[in-house]
Amino acid sequence: MYRGQGVGGFKRPSFFDSQSLNDDRGSNVPQFNFSRSPRAMQRQMLPISKHRSQLLYAIENFSVIVVVGETGSGKSTQILQYLYENGWCDEQFRVCCTQPRRIAAQTLAQRVSQEVAFDSLGETVGYSVRFDDRTSENTRIKYMTDGMLLRECSLFDPLLTKYSVIMVDEAHELNYNTETLLG
Repeated sequence: MYRGQGVGGFKRPSFFDSQSLNDDRGSNVPQFNFSRSPRAMQRQMLPISKHRSQLLYAIENFSVIVVVGETGSGKSTQILQYLYENGWCDEQFRVCCTQPRRIAAQTLAQRVSQEVAFDSLGETVGYSVRFDDRTSENTRIKYMTDGMLLRECSLFDPLLTKYSVIMVDEAHELNYNTETLLG
């Protein structure tokens, strides 16, 4: 066995192999580009995908869960997709995710809309921010600012009966709206 060869004859990567892969001089080894891979592969490579079954189990069995993870791990985009794929949006129910800033709600909705349905924004996935509502009766995944959910709760539906799951994202950025929703 030579250096870097593992059990069964498979070659285990080493430091020297990674240096040769990153060497651009005459190398025919294609470099993996995360942004150019299919979206399904991107979703599987996110750190949160390893915890999909544990998250779904926790949501099924506990009324409140706290998810902590690194920025970019897929919390805001993937958890709602997992719920959508596992029937939490059946029978006219929705799942929603609140964001403290409107640009975050808009960009997350746009990204998830591209991943989930490949239809126009506002059909399966939509967002609601002040002065801009891109939702319809068919919207199942809804991103909104926490102020919009608070407004919806206080004016139209005090028990938020059309939502099966409400995800309060960025809860550590406490403000009046987030504290009221959590209460």
